[in-house]
Amino acid sequence: MERSSGNVSSRFRRLLPDGGLWDNADFLRLWGAESASLFGTEITALAFPLLAIAALDASAREMGYLAAAGTAPFFLWSLFAGVWVDRRKRRPILVTADLLRVGLILSVPIAAWAGALRIEQMYVIAFLAGTLGVFFEVAHFAYVPALVGRQQVVDANSKLQISHSAANSGGPGVAGLIVQALSAPVALVVDAISFLVSALLLRGIQAQEPPVARSEETSIREDIVAGLRMLLGHPLLRPIVLGAVVYSIFQKAIVALYVLYATEELGLAPVTLGLILAVGGVGAIPGALLSARVAGRLGVGPTIIVFWFLQGATWLLVPLTTGAFVVLVLAAQSLLYGVVGTIVNIQQWSLRQIVTPDELQGRVTAGHRFLVFGAFPVGALLGGTLGSLIGLRETLAICAVALVCSTAVVLFSPLRGLREAPEPVS
Repeated sequence: MERSSGNVSSRFRRLLPDGGLWDNADFLRLWGAESASLFGTEITALAFPLLAIAALDASAREMGYLAAAGTAPFFLWSLFAGVWVDRRKRRPILVTADLLRVGLILSVPIAAWAGALRIEQMYVIAFLAGTLGVFFEVAHFAYVPALVGRQQVVDANSKLQISHSAANSGGPGVAGLIVQALSAPVALVVDAISFLVSALLLRGIQAQEPPVARSEETSIREDIVAGLRMLLGHPLLRPIVLGAVVYSIFQKAIVALYVLYATEELGLAPVTLGLILAVGGVGAIPGALLSARVAGRLGVGPTIIVFWFLQGATWLLVPLTTGAFVVLVLAAQSLLYGVVGTIVNIQQWSLRQIVTPDELQGRVTAGHRFLVFGAFPVGALLGGTLGSLIGLRETLAICAVALVCSTAVVLFSPLRGLREAPEPVS
């Protein structure tokens, strides 16, 4: 068997959870592809709004529209994507989505350099890239259990969550540096390259996917209903998805205004803002290290509840910070969010994959994305509208309080008594 683990620093390997996946060359390729794709996406998450502000003088309302355009596909296409993914092999979907996103993202810097960029084009590109992102994410979450086996899902998610959290913070940090030193269009070119790297790594995976169970007797509607019934009918999954819907609305309202608030009201330069966000990536590693340990001590359900609360509470620091310590406070918020967000995400991701039968993996993931990410446009529009009416800081404060209150949905549920994850479903 090919061994790729020798390419990884032994010291770094000892830091991370070890479930035997270091010797799985195909998983390492998937991990590398996911990391590259996520990192590039997060570069765009900062470069896109900065380009809209700098080149097009976008208003708070237009920033809300831009954020909504990128997340609306999760509401429009997720359920169909789940059915589509469960009827096909997942790896070709991942490769195709990456390659198409290369061309889409490159069209924005080309238009900017030609002096032809318009906010309407950015809306369209955000929407189309978001659509491809829907199919990529649904296929990815369905592909992981098939590639590594159900018993190694938690270990795989621990490693993948490091990439999610590190990219979520490190990507904007690099974007800030690139935007400051070169330009926002150049940052988007880097994003396009990251998708190309991801596609090449995914194509290199050698393991054959198991045969796809095709059912000609059920309609798309029946397949969608089956996935939603599993998601909303399961006593452990239902409170997680319903609480996440509430959380997502108010978090996206904050995210839609965060760049505008930091640059205009707090006067932060792009490079400073990027470095602040990058600090959260540092918190991803201890979060991944501690997740299984904390769940072993508190229990899986209580870990999800407690760290969900802490995740929301970190956002209270954003509207409260003023004066000379703005950078330090925002960096502390980013770091804390990286730690607690990683802990809770590993547990809730793994729980969903473990209790979901193989034939429903795509549809259950899609149902979760449909409900949770489908709430993003609502939050983005809410943030843009409130920001225009009552001010940025006031909107951020209201939404941060609402995030803390969203914990009530999971607090009063069977998760309180869940000490250990159920046995994997075959």
